[in-house]
Amino acid sequence: MNTRLRGRPERVFVSVDESTGKSTISFHPADVGSPVQVEDDKTGAAAMKEARSISEKFPGCTVHGPHFHAARPPGRPKFRRSRPAIESGGGATEDAGRDDSDD
Repeated sequence: MNTRLRGRPERVFVSVDESTGKSTISFHPADVGSPVQVEDDKTGAAAMKEARSISEKFPGCTVHGPHFHAARPPGRPKFRRSRPAIESGGGATEDAGRDDSDD
């Protein structure tokens, strides 16, 4: 695997999607290079090997990972809270029912 970088990475991240078996190598700062995906790397070993070789070329660059995660299954939407309904006043004011007179 030959990763082309446009600068010096400070950090290299390795993440593994357990549901697909793909690992991803990404960089910080992000504009140093595009993320690289490695097919059929369920353990992250191939991505870690590449990340370590990148780190050796740039002293001070650290490797983080592998971090394992599973993608959310398709067809299962993210839960979102609904906004509270806004009540229309209907002509009533906040002061209705109060007796603020000085009588």
